[in-house]
Amino acid sequence: MTFSDEEVILQRIQQGDQQELGKVYTTYRSEFLKWMTAEFPCSVHEATDIYQESVLTLFENVTSGKLKKLTSNLKSYLFGIGKNKYHEYRKSNYRYIFGIKQAPALQVEEISHIEAEQKEARLQLVEACLEKLGDPCRSLLELYYFHDMSMEEIAESLEYKNSNTTKNLKYKCLGKLRRIFNEELKNQL
Repeated sequence: MTFSDEEVILQRIQQGDQQELGKVYTTYRSEFLKWMTAEFPCSVHEATDIYQESVLTLFENVTSGKLKKLTSNLKSYLFGIGKNKYHEYRKSNYRYIFGIKQAPALQVEEISHIEAEQKEARLQLVEACLEKLGDPCRSLLELYYFHDMSMEEIAESLEYKNSNTTKNLKYKCLGKLRRIFNEELKNQL
C-alpha cells in the first residue's frame, strides 16, 4: 500500500466509510497481535482488546480532524496508538491491583478518616495477596513495581536466563496475583 493510497483510505474513513475502516482492521489485525504478544507481556485476548481500542482511536482521530495527514505510514501510526494503549492498560491494571500509586498524594489532613481506613485495608489486602503469591513471583513484582528495576536488572538479580524470560514470568505472576486478589475481594464481601 502506498502513502497516497493510505491518504485516500483516511479520506474515506473521514467520510464515514465503515467498509474502509473494516479493511484497515482486517489488514493489520494478525500482524498487530503477533507484534503485541511478542513485544509486550500480554495475552492474545488482551492484545485483541488493545487492537480494537487502537482502531477505534484511529477512527476517532480521523473523524474528529485530529489526524489530517499522515507523517508515517498507516501501520506505524496504528501500532504507535497500540503501544500507547498497552501502557495505559498496564498503568490502569497496576492501579487496580495495587490501588496505591495513584496521582499525587493528598495531604494527610485532607484525607477523610474513612478513606484512610479503606486505603489501609486495601494495602493490607495487597500485602496478604503478595504473601500468598510467594516467591519467585513476589520478589519479581516487588523489584519491578516497588524498586523500579528494569527487566534486565531483575533477570540478573534473580539469575534468570534473560529479560524475555523475566517479562514472561512477570506477566504470569501478575495473572496469579490478580486471581488471588479477586478471590480475596470476593471472600470479603
